[in-house]
Amino acid sequence: MGLVEPSRGHEGSLEYHLHEQEDGRFFLYEVWRSQEDLDRHNATELLRDFMKELTRHVDGAPEAYSGVMRSAYPSISD
Repeated sequence: MGLVEPSRGHEGSLEYHLHEQEDGRFFLYEVWRSQEDLDRHNATELLRDFMKELTRHVDGAPEAYSGVMRSAYPSISD
C-alpha cells in the first residue's frame, strides 16, 4: 500500500490501484499518460526500493503486462 499514494502523485499517473485476488495474489493496475511518464516512474527510488524488497516476499519473478488502451478514457464530470 505504501507504493500507491506516492505513485498516484507522479507526473502522468492517470490510474494506480492495488488489487487483491481471492487466492491472495496481488496486482497493480496502472494507466500512464505516456511511456515517458511510466519510464520516469520506474526510475524512481520508491519503485526501485519496492522491487528490491518484493523478491523477498514472492516466489518467482513478478509478471508485468503492458499494452495500448483502445477505449476512450472516460471524462469526469463534476
